[in-house]
Parts: sequence; structure tokens; C-alpha cells
Amino acid sequence: MSMNAIGLGRASGRPARWRALATQENLVTSVVALAVAAAVFLPLFALVVSSFRVQDELGFSATWGFGNYREILDHPRLRGAFFNTLAIATGATVLSTVLGVSLAWLNARTNCPWREKLEPFNLIPYFLSPFVGAIAWHNLASGKVGLLNELWRWMTGSTGAIVDADNIWGVIWVTAIFHAPLVYLFVVGSLRRMDPALEDTARTTGAGLWRTALTVTLPLVMPAILSGMIICFVTSAGEFGVPFKLGAPYGYPTYTTEIFTYAVGDAANYQMGAAMSMVLGAITALLIYVQRRIIMPREFTTVTGKGFRPNVIDIGGWRWVALGYNLAYLFVAVVLPLAVLFVVSLHRVWQGRIIPDQMSFWNYRKILFFWWPEHIDAATNGIGNSLILAFAGATVAMVLAIVMSIMIHRRRGPGSGLLDYLCVIPIGFPGIVLAMGVLIAYIRTPIYATLWILLLGYVTRFFPYGQRNVSSVLLAVSEELDQSSRMAGASWLTTLRRITLPLLKPGIFAGWVLLFIIFLRELPISIILYSAGTETLSVGIYYLQEFETEALTCALAVVQSVLLLGCVHIFRRVAGKEALSA
Repeated sequence: MSMNAIGLGRASGRPARWRALATQENLVTSVVALAVAAAVFLPLFALVVSSFRVQDELGFSATWGFGNYREILDHPRLRGAFFNTLAIATGATVLSTVLGVSLAWLNARTNCPWREKLEPFNLIPYFLSPFVGAIAWHNLASGKVGLLNELWRWMTGSTGAIVDADNIWGVIWVTAIFHAPLVYLFVVGSLRRMDPALEDTARTTGAGLWRTALTVTLPLVMPAILSGMIICFVTSAGEFGVPFKLGAPYGYPTYTTEIFTYAVGDAANYQMGAAMSMVLGAITALLIYVQRRIIMPREFTTVTGKGFRPNVIDIGGWRWVALGYNLAYLFVAVVLPLAVLFVVSLHRVWQGRIIPDQMSFWNYRKILFFWWPEHIDAATNGIGNSLILAFAGATVAMVLAIVMSIMIHRRRGPGSGLLDYLCVIPIGFPGIVLAMGVLIAYIRTPIYATLWILLLGYVTRFFPYGQRNVSSVLLAVSEELDQSSRMAGASWLTTLRRITLPLLKPGIFAGWVLLFIIFLRELPISIILYSAGTETLSVGIYYLQEFETEALTCALAVVQSVLLLGCVHIFRRVAGKEALSA
């Protein structure tokens, strides 16, 4: 063969290879993978770089060094914030675990009355905003104007208070009751899949009900309990709204409230905020790594080869105590906070007691109707902006989630493991940390001070939640259906549109509604990235509690809660009653 023929063969082979690389599948998946990688890594890279830039005293220039990290160690307030964060996260995790595990056991394994009807309500705090919960408990249990304390004074003639939520104990309490469903979700599925013969064996040897539960049942589901505890600790350490309302104003700052202080205002120091974000992010990322790589792979034999139905343990007369316990949790976590928010919202000025003559819907006119002469822009803008961001963000996030899931579980190439890890990274960083990175990375770009930067922050932080929903359905669908379509001559996009997406519809709808709910209540990302005119619902609540009355704040909190509960109902209808608890 002549050299010309060889050269011609090489030349004709290159276009073929290029055409193969430029297929629909490769183009779409490559663009999505690059977009996700950039969205995730750019903020984290900006955080790392900025954390080593030390701002001078005048704030005009910065030099390279470890000065920010030294100040974190040396500054008394920052040290105190670190220990407050650890104390709150630890206390909330312990209490959340007790509540979550006990409720899961009662609902999954006992004959507690109404357990099937009460289970959806046990998950409601998971969807509501903890920041709104903190506002509710401030009005319930504040030492000065708390409704419970005012009732106590009215009944007893005392001048003191029986309870005070405006301290570190209040932060732990509110954080725990709103995060208990996280532990519940991790544990209840394992309890339902456990072989009842293991418990029966213990009972036949003479072990009582409580001894069997403590020595057999709980140890068998310990991996699930530990996973739930780690996620709860990470979530509590990254919580912003509760300590911002109940802790920081009363001398109990946390890392998240301090990061917020360095991110906003005329004396903002992004470099110091970045360093604090790196410390908090490193701790939470390490715990997420432990949870995924060490605890989750551990498997105890809770399901055997025998067919069985999970048995229901008869706890006798204790079943009514169990019912009372469940109802008490719902009362303090759902009914009482929502009730006090509504009651306070009906007053012009809240004085700590109910005054029927002063109750009206005047506050709702100011926050709902933009044409009302006395309307408040931060509230009316917040409702509209949140609905726009929730709809657009959930849609964009689910598109990314679908493509990423297909790349990870269908193509399974050399980079699928890296892509799977890429979907985990945003979960390992609290929202306020990632928001700080987004702020630093894009502050000099055209999207700064627009809804686009909020949309970017939302999607980057939460698209893995949608990816998990899609992946769970995709793994249950046989690849042969896709392969048959391709062998029949259909393109990748045609196969995706006609075969894959219809089969993934339950996971897509469930993921979309879940993300819509999350975006409606999101506070840490919004509070860092918003600007005038781009307020969200949560930012509107923050604005009202900072610059307006407590009654107006509660009115907007009620509006947000109603929207969230409506979406929860839709979520249950679309995804099925076992969507979360299975």
C-alpha cells in the first residue's frame, strides 16, 4: 500500500471518529457534565483561594497568608461560635435521634393506634422551614412576650417566666424537633424490612419487649441510626435560621451566623467569611464521607431468605401511651407553632397575649396584595420571586438530574464514578457555605444581584436530591428496553423521549415537587445572594422580623407554611404514601 493510500485511509477515518464522538448522546451528556462540574467546583475553588487572602485593616487590599485561619483560632467570639455550633449540633442530634428512632419503631413495629394515619403528619416538620419554627417558638416561649409565659403569669399572678426559648437550649430544642424526621426517614425503612424471626427468637428465650427492642432491634438497625445521626449533625451544624432568631441576638452566635455577618453589610470581609466557610465545610464533608463510605456499606442480616411479613408487636396498654407520645410530638412540632403564628398574625401589634378586639386580616393585605397602598415590597416580591425560582429551579435541576443519572447508571464508563462523586459534593457542604462560594465566584459577573445567581445557587446545592429520586427509579428499569429501541434504529433523543422518560415519570415528578418545596423555604442561600428586588419568601420573612413588626413576620410565615403544606399534599399524591418512608 502506498503512502498516499495510507494517508487517505487515515483522513477518511478521522471524520468517522469525529462523527461518532459528536452523537446526540455524547453532546448532551458532555455539556451537562461540564456544566455541573463548573457549577460545583467554581464556588469551592473561589472559597479556597479567598480563604488565603488576608484583608488589611482598612479593607482596601489583601495579601496571601494564613491570617484568616489564625484569627479564627485567636478571636474569642469566633471560638465561642465554634463551640456553640458543636454544642447545638450535638444536642440537636441526640434529641432528634431519640425522637426519630422512637417514632419510627412505634410506627413500623408496634400496634400503636392510628399509626398509618399519623405517619404522613410525622414528616411535616421535614418540609416546613426551621426558621419559621424558630419565629413561632419565640412568640410561644420568649421570656418577655411569649404566649406560654403570659398565660402562666395570668393564671398564677407570677412576674417570672416558666420557659425561655431565646437561648442555646431553645436553639437545640427547635432544631431537634424539626430535624427528627431526618432520623425517622433513615430508620423506618430498615425496621420494616427486618426479619421478625430475629425478635421472636429473643422473646422465646425470655427477653421482654423493651429488652428485645434495646438488645436486638436497635443494634440490627444501627447503621441506619448512625447514618441518620450524621446527616442530622451536619444539617444542624449548617442550620442558619434557628440560631439567627433564637441564639445570636442573645449572645449565642454560631458559625453560620458569623459567616452571614462577614458576607453582608458595609464591613463585609469575604475572605474571612470564606475561611470560616472552609472550616465548617471541611467538617461536614468529612462526616458525609464517613457516612457514605464507612457506615452505609455496613450491612447486618436483617432480611433472610424466608418469605415473611413484618410482624406487629402487641405492646398492650402501652399502645395508648405510644399514641399520646406521637400526638404530643405533632402538637409541639406542627400544631402549636402553626397555631401561634396564625394567632400572632391577626394582631396589629403582638403584646404576648390574645386580644380578640384587635384581631383582623390587615397584615395579610400588606404582604399579599402589591396594589395595596401600604404593601411591603420585600414580602410581595418575595412571594413572586420564590414561585419563579421554585418552578424554574426544580425544572433545571431535574433536567440535570436525569442526564447525570443516565450517565452514571447506563453508560457506566470510566468517569461514571467521578460523576457519582460530583453529585455527592454539594450535599457535603451547608447551604450557607456553598452560597458564600457562589457569591465570591460570581460577584463581578452580570448575573450578580439578579435572580440568576439565586437560581444557580439553588440548583448547584440541591440537584443531587432530584438525581437520587431519578436514580432509584432508573435502577429498577431494565436496560433492554433502551437497547431494543436503539437496535430498531431510534436515536438517543428519541429513545429518551419515548422510552426512558415515560418510565422515569414517577421519579421525575416526585423529585420535581420535592425540589419545588425545598426552594420555597430555602433561607441560607437566599440570605447571602439576594439583593433589592430579588427577595424570596424566606428573605421577606427575615426582612419583616428585622425591620417590621412580629405580627407582619408571622403573617408571611403563615403564607409560606400554607404553600409548603399544599406542596407536601401534592407530593404525597404524586409520589405515593410510601414515597418518603419506604
